[in-house]
Amino acid sequence: MTIDLRAPDERDLSFLFQADVNVGQEELRRVVDAGRVIVAVDETDVQGWLRWGLFWDEIPFMNMVFVQEHRRGEGLGTRLIQHWETQQRVSGHDSVMTSTLANEQAQHLYRRLGYVDCGCLLLPGEPLEILFTKSLAG
Repeated sequence: MTIDLRAPDERDLSFLFQADVNVGQEELRRVVDAGRVIVAVDETDVQGWLRWGLFWDEIPFMNMVFVQEHRRGEGLGTRLIQHWETQQRVSGHDSVMTSTLANEQAQHLYRRLGYVDCGCLLLPGEPLEILFTKSLAG
């Protein structure tokens, strides 16, 4: 079964509105319209997605990468991230950023993909948020 990485279309929006609970529908629609979402789709369904914005209004910042639980461990998250990095490089960006909570496993994936720790944020009652950056130069 092949997985295509592409911009979401109308067929994907109802799924994203239900599945991406970290952002409201109006904001998600705005981000989709701005071209800042990539979906991973098999013949019938969205199997994962990546959503990004801009840090300091200029550095691409991956806000969310998600892979359906039954598809985890197949390299789909890595494919989404590498596809996004390529898009950012082609668009003229020389670095990207992301973050994850210190109690989440994603930090290990990011480091394996060449991201380096560049700071942290500690909000009351929350685990430490680790900030990562990656150079796209070279």
